[in-house]
Amino acid sequence: MIFHSILLIDPFKNLVNAYQIILREEGYSVESALNLEEANSHLIEKKFSVIILEYLYPYKDTEEFIRKIKHNSPETYIIMIANALIDGETYERLFNTGLDEFILKPYPPDKILVHIKKGLKQRELILQLDGLKRLNLVDPISDKLNRIIFNRNFFATSLKKELKRSKRHNHPFSIILIKISTEGVEKDQLNEFNKEFLDLIRKNTREEDVVSKNNGEVGLLLPETNRIGCQALQRRLEGLINEYPLFQPDKALGSIIKSLSFQSITFPDQSDTLESLKF
Repeated sequence: MIFHSILLIDPFKNLVNAYQIILREEGYSVESALNLEEANSHLIEKKFSVIILEYLYPYKDTEEFIRKIKHNSPETYIIMIANALIDGETYERLFNTGLDEFILKPYPPDKILVHIKKGLKQRELILQLDGLKRLNLVDPISDKLNRIIFNRNFFATSLKKELKRSKRHNHPFSIILIKISTEGVEKDQLNEFNKEFLDLIRKNTREEDVVSKNNGEVGLLLPETNRIGCQALQRRLEGLINEYPLFQPDKALGSIIKSLSFQSITFPDQSDTLESLKF
């Protein structure tokens, strides 16, 4: 079991005590600080999964504190709680420094727990991405999406493993290959398309599905998926793509959609085709 530590930074001791009771009941380890100086002393000793803080005066110090945390520990999720709305410029600046979440008082206690759980999921993903990057298994676009998109090598290795596993246990699996024509498409336009396209696919596939990118092709590896399930997913993705606002014909990215071609292959029906694929 993973134990997560949370640091509370708030000048109001009674509020901090109330937070501690709620969070400790949920099984979190909780430390508290009344100001940034105390907070920095805690950070010398340990790293925290989540930091919850007030927008403390002087505000520049709070912003620098957030920037420093994100520089040293990008996986730490930072939630700011404020008594009043802030102007748009300040709001944008806070998120540019690394703030992850902004909550306006008052709010029910359950709300902070929801944001903490969301933050812990994001933290886990960032740590997972870092590990995969060190092994050279993910495509660089993963950083922009904050979602895992694998590269060609990982997809090819995963396909071989899935073939062996499915043969041994007589389980079906499928892949979907989506080819994208890049002819006449400017680099910036293609980068924007890939970001939106892969984000849409990753949002609408299962966690265990492998999504990869290789130049002009996107690959989906779908464990435990037969031909009917594969075709149903393909139809669903095609519908979502055609309905996506940025991919409409009158949009800049609409022309790329016309070039898409889908190919689905299922084991064991098309095992010879799967084994002959080259990546």
